[in-house]
Amino acid sequence: MTAVATAATIKKGIGIHSKLPEGFDAIQINSGVIHHTAHQGSRVNYQNLSFMPLYIDEAYIPKRDWRSLEASEISILTSTSELKDHNHIYLGEIPEKAKQYIKEIDFSSCIGRSQVMERFKANQELTLALNTELHNFLQTIANDKPFHLHCITANLPNVEMVACDITRLPEDFTIPEKKYMGMHNDGTQFMTLHTTYKHGNRICINLGSQTRYFLYINLSMIQVYNMLKEVTDISKVDVYNVAETFFKHFPDYPVIRMAQKPYQYYIAPTDNCFHDGSTLGNTELDVNMVYFGNFTH
Repeated sequence: MTAVATAATIKKGIGIHSKLPEGFDAIQINSGVIHHTAHQGSRVNYQNLSFMPLYIDEAYIPKRDWRSLEASEISILTSTSELKDHNHIYLGEIPEKAKQYIKEIDFSSCIGRSQVMERFKANQELTLALNTELHNFLQTIANDKPFHLHCITANLPNVEMVACDITRLPEDFTIPEKKYMGMHNDGTQFMTLHTTYKHGNRICINLGSQTRYFLYINLSMIQVYNMLKEVTDISKVDVYNVAETFFKHFPDYPVIRMAQKPYQYYIAPTDNCFHDGSTLGNTELDVNMVYFGNFTH
């Protein structure tokens, strides 16, 4: 029989450092996750698409009982330790010049990633200016370490969890056949649960026209390891099955949800925590740009 924890209270862990004027007012908390088979999904209706998102077998989805943070929870989530790339989520806005270049490139007519890339190509001078402005900005928060553009993504609106695993699908898969991962950690075969903190973080910038959400659990992989070793055989747990194992044993551990308005960014150690993005409730394409590095404010 699987051991299941009782209702959890949030622990001190990966903190939040916000430069946004709304501060913790834009952050919510819930009462945990639920397996996707017990979850009431939301239909995606966009352009000529209408489908219910599919999930990988082991996917867990945050419950929708979001509420504002209590004072004690804000205290737990507020940064108190030294600000490092592996132990904090950072929230902020890109510089005004970068915002203006994005507005002028104008992704409002885009209905997919190919159109987004066409807009960049059709506005080469603006794109170069944007790249320069973002590069200069990122240099100020990169701790004198290298960084690089990882991807530009375009997620559909009203998708509860945006990360998907296409490796299990044929090359000619259709969008409704995508299988979303639910709350997950990033990681590779070169990492263990005790080394994920060494691999930097990422910055994700919202280039779209609507608010998107970043969701995370404020526990590092070492904290997760220490919790799991109390309830299961930890020798069988690695970076690939740790999310499924944790959520089976601790489904009531709270998820944090952060609103990310247009031109705002989050910085997160996505190898070192469970997380995902969400466009639930949106009607327009979700466009974002991701850099990998070692960023702090």
